[in-house]
Amino acid sequence: MSKPDTPTKNPNENVQIMSLLDRLEQAKSILDQTAEIEEAVNKLNNLEYFLRRFGTLKELTSHLLFIERKMYILKEYLSVNEAADYLGLSSSLVYKLTSKHELPVYKPNGKTVFIRRDDLNRWIAKHKVLSDEEIEEYAATHMDKVLKGLYNKNK
Repeated sequence: MSKPDTPTKNPNENVQIMSLLDRLEQAKSILDQTAEIEEAVNKLNNLEYFLRRFGTLKELTSHLLFIERKMYILKEYLSVNEAADYLGLSSSLVYKLTSKHELPVYKPNGKTVFIRRDDLNRWIAKHKVLSDEEIEEYAATHMDKVLKGLYNKNK
């Protein structure tokens, strides 16, 4: 029987291959760090853009806090404080409106009050103040109806 042909490996070749694999691993690590450095540079460039736009880090921070406070607009249900901010009213006035049942509320745990944004918009729309032009148009339309009614009755 003959032995299968197996190449004999030189121990130096194994060491060289292991050394090459180690260097490749180090190169990969350096490339990964390069990508992280590029990402950090991009973030710094973005920060620089915003600092130029807002002037100082304090102004930028203030603006971001303002945006964070206004994110409630995306919510469907608002707390009383958020609803008050949304309406531009005090929270005590919002509580009065809810206690008078002018604003519908939701109390999932029986205590905490939530108000739907759509309900707030409906409440705002109910309190429309007509412009002078709208009042004149309404009066003219109403007078036309009254005069037509009187004219039809006289016939």
